Amino acid sequence: MRFGRDIFAGVTMAMASLAIFTAAASMLQQAGMDFAGSFTVGVLLSLAGTLWSAYKRYGVVLTPSLTATGYLVFIVAISHGLGWQAMLGISFSASLLGLLLWQGSTCLPRWNLPRIFPWGIKLALAVFLICLGLKMGRIVITSPWQVTMLGDAADPLMYWSMAGIVLTLALLAGGWRSALFSGMVVTGAVTFSEGFWVIPAAPFFLPEGLEKVLGQLSLGVSDVQNSAFYLVTVFSLLVMLSAIHWSTFSALSRAGKTVEGVRFLFALGTLGALCGVPPLVISPVSAVPAEGNGRRGLLAAALLFVGALFCEPLIAAMAAFPAMAVPVLVGSGFLLLLAALPDCPLSENPLERRAEVLAISVLVLLLPLTGNFATALGASLIGYALFMSMAGNFRQVAGMVWLISGIFALYYVYGSLF
Repeated sequence: MRFGRDIFAGVTMAMASLAIFTAAASMLQQAGMDFAGSFTVGVLLSLAGTLWSAYKRYGVVLTPSLTATGYLVFIVAISHGLGWQAMLGISFSASLLGLLLWQGSTCLPRWNLPRIFPWGIKLALAVFLICLGLKMGRIVITSPWQVTMLGDAADPLMYWSMAGIVLTLALLAGGWRSALFSGMVVTGAVTFSEGFWVIPAAPFFLPEGLEKVLGQLSLGVSDVQNSAFYLVTVFSLLVMLSAIHWSTFSALSRAGKTVEGVRFLFALGTLGALCGVPPLVISPVSAVPAEGNGRRGLLAAALLFVGALFCEPLIAAMAAFPAMAVPVLVGSGFLLLLAALPDCPLSENPLERRAEVLAISVLVLLLPLTGNFATALGASLIGYALFMSMAGNFRQVAGMVWLISGIFALYYVYGSLF
């Protein structure tokens, strides 16, 4: 019975992550990269990272970072015209610097942030997953006069996404262990039978295009102005990736080896840039507190990634009507909420507790609104230091908080200049 639960959970994590590969490859294609090559390399690197995670018992699935990919594609390659080769060079430089910094930072394991932050990251991820699912299913849409508004119930994607969410949450309330998997399969089967997505005439293809992306990175640019932008972007990406890797790994990994895990992610990012793909990150769906985060579940996810190498047209067809992924994302968010809320480590001191609540509120609000871990975590840490100081607890703010707050302040200043 447990074997089946592990397999179901692993397959669910992988299925919810498959659309990310096509989304990342589509963005990279806008910068001029070959779609097939970037898709194949992304899946291969995610497969290698997930297998290593299973070996080290980290309990996480790795996928391309849409945040970092979007930043590199639209800011570096398109807005500043540096091209995808320079974009990969920036990714390589930032990942290599991150690996060296975290490799040499022997004091980092002893510098612990306040206990409220790992808990707050889980809470923010839960809200982020729920909001992402609602947005993907067009249950909430953008509005010209407010942040969001309810979608159109006549929209088939909104209707079937909502039906899948209701089914999944009902199964969760009933203690159904494979609720996410069941909600995903039922929603996928019904929408397929209704003709909302179809199996392509040629659903499979052989992995190709590797020769078009391998080793194509460019380290540096010719003119002085772009060189300054190149260096600042390396710094910005280094801060962004450090925040994403550290926060998600410390909050989600079952191994408890945060610094070791961050070094591994930076090493994989360095290799990925050489191979032709932007940095990889921990999939938010890894937050689900299920048995499938063990070795068997991750091996099942890895096997699905192997199949994905040959099924890009089929994955693209499923991603075109993503109703089956919505219940997984929303259900994962609620599962994480159920796991996090009973263990809230707020301080007993009223003034400290007020500062902690304000700081975590900033994190929980900014992450789903911006989709950027670095922005949300940096603002939360800076706010925590400010709130604690205003409450008269200046000396109780850890040195790590001040250091990271200063780095994020530089990140925001230099990011606004370019």
